[in-house]
Amino acid sequence: MNPDRRQGPGDSPPQTARALLTRAETDVEAIQDEDWTARTAELEAVSNDLTAQVAEYWTQNTELQINIAIDKVTEPTPQGQTAVARFLKIGVRDARHGFTNSFDDRSTGFRWFFSFLAAFSEFETRQADGGRPLIILLDEPAMTLHGRAQQDFLRFIEERLAPTAQVIYTTHSPFMVEADKLERVRIVEDLGPDVGATVTREVLSVSEDSLFPLQGALGYDIAQHLFIGNTNVLVEGTSDFTYLTVISDHLKSLGRHHLDDRWRILPAGGAANMPAFVALMGRSLDVTVLVDESRHGMQRLRNLVEAGLLTKQRLVTISEITGASKADIEDLFDVADFLDLYNRAFAVSLTIQGLQPGDRIIDRISRTEGADFTDHGRPADFLLRNRDTVLPVLSATSLDRFEALFDRINATLPT
Repeated sequence: MNPDRRQGPGDSPPQTARALLTRAETDVEAIQDEDWTARTAELEAVSNDLTAQVAEYWTQNTELQINIAIDKVTEPTPQGQTAVARFLKIGVRDARHGFTNSFDDRSTGFRWFFSFLAAFSEFETRQADGGRPLIILLDEPAMTLHGRAQQDFLRFIEERLAPTAQVIYTTHSPFMVEADKLERVRIVEDLGPDVGATVTREVLSVSEDSLFPLQGALGYDIAQHLFIGNTNVLVEGTSDFTYLTVISDHLKSLGRHHLDDRWRILPAGGAANMPAFVALMGRSLDVTVLVDESRHGMQRLRNLVEAGLLTKQRLVTISEITGASKADIEDLFDVADFLDLYNRAFAVSLTIQGLQPGDRIIDRISRTEGADFTDHGRPADFLLRNRDTVLPVLSATSLDRFEALFDRINATLPT
């Protein structure tokens, strides 16, 4: 390499080191001061500044401390003698886990992010000193980082690079797409040898593969904004949502106990999805789970309780209210009440006397009809559409059970 050539940001480890010092408003001479007090103060100032920089844009672990030191090594010279060489040593202390290792021993993603922070911060300095306007082109940046770190990187671009330079980057990652700034996105698509590559902002004209990163970004954004606070009740499906919402409103109108207005009822889209939902989101949301004990996945939910991902108090089963083993939400209704709802929803005329014996109304209907009852949503939909005629004639047994369930759920509200 031509020694006279001026290196750009990120061209080499020495250049990155110089950029770090520039970022901390110091230089090689200052950190090599022969006076121990002055040298130590300068190194500590550099370390503190870089620690603050990393903490601001590396939110996965905010307890990292950057330690800059000058180390010495004895090296042979061409004349057969020895000389003492000084070099910059970067250590990273992890206060969360109580250990220190060298910068080179950190993860590939962290080393990339840290070097990027240093190198491109030099652009800020050049611009502040009246440098020429810049266009920064990045090809698939942050690919070694996981999703949350990629979002930190996006924030770095928005807050630090974009105010001083135009930034253009390519990506296949949905985490590198800002869902609230889709007007900035252009989709590049290869349409074959006859047409070649095209660039468009019209999402309706591109293939599903090309559209996937945008769909992923929108889905992630919706998921992040769907859950507000910790007052969420996770239920299996929309029928549970309907029963709880409609009857809670009815009890409230009667001046009786009902679901606290702070609760947000979230259907999981099936019992099998509930353990995965809790494992992924329960740690941060601290949800309350309402489940039919007979459902698939109940043991997995209990395993999550044992693993500390869900507190035992916030795993609520219908059986706790009815006293019957493996009860379904339909068992909160008095048998006569639900059978009337079922008959009107399906236009049939089953009677209590004609039902097969048992504890669970769904099981009794299935055995009586000779087929598994799977359309749970239809009676719930009938209740929703005909609440004015159904709710006034519900028995005291049904209302008391729902009221007891609401008291049990309300008792799990975070304080």
